[in-house]
Amino acid sequence: MNEIKHVKEAFTELAPSYIKTMDKELIQFWGISYPIFVDRLVSAADIKEGERVLDIATGTAVIPLKLISMNHQDQVVGLDITAAMLKQGHEEIAKDGALNKIDLVCASAMDMPFAKGIFDVIICGLGTHHMNVPNMLLEAKRLLAENGRLIISDVGATPFWRSVAGKTLLRLLMFQYGFVNNSARTQAELEAFQNVRTAQEWSELLKDFGFAKVYIDEIKPRLPWFPSGLTLEAVIAT
Repeated sequence: MNEIKHVKEAFTELAPSYIKTMDKELIQFWGISYPIFVDRLVSAADIKEGERVLDIATGTAVIPLKLISMNHQDQVVGLDITAAMLKQGHEEIAKDGALNKIDLVCASAMDMPFAKGIFDVIICGLGTHHMNVPNMLLEAKRLLAENGRLIISDVGATPFWRSVAGKTLLRLLMFQYGFVNNSARTQAELEAFQNVRTAQEWSELLKDFGFAKVYIDEIKPRLPWFPSGLTLEAVIAT
């Protein structure tokens, strides 16, 4: 419960500067901008005309807006737990004249208010490390139609993170980060650390929860102690 509270507080503070902050952090970690990250995620999703799409942890609705502009989708649903982020997203959607194409829902990804099998594609960008991932995967599996696809792009753990030296260094860096930065965002990111998985760990988890044809693309971090970038694609096993 505290984790959810800290996530809401963190992203309420971050909402006005979300895109700028993500841009700075992704350039630091991977050497790519946030717009490029979104373009790659949308390209990986390869949405077909008429497919029903849900964007989890939609934030300020950057991904739904990109889907509308690139794929001429008639309807996209964005879900987020933080009302302030959705408020910011609603303003951006209104500016783009897309209010009739994007629906925003304030709810948890671990308990989504939708009917079974209602979506063809579920996307999540930079959100899973703040979630109870097993619960989210159960919900995603429930909501996806037959042969439905799940596309996740987020920070990932590197082999260095699992080494003795890496674990020791990361503990020191986390302690320093928490000591120097006293904010809701800091607390949320520290709590999210345990949810950051390696590519292999993600592959095994997805298969355990009934997904197949798992494909993972990895962006190498600019420094060994930075997280990697993982894009995961999988379909409902039949």
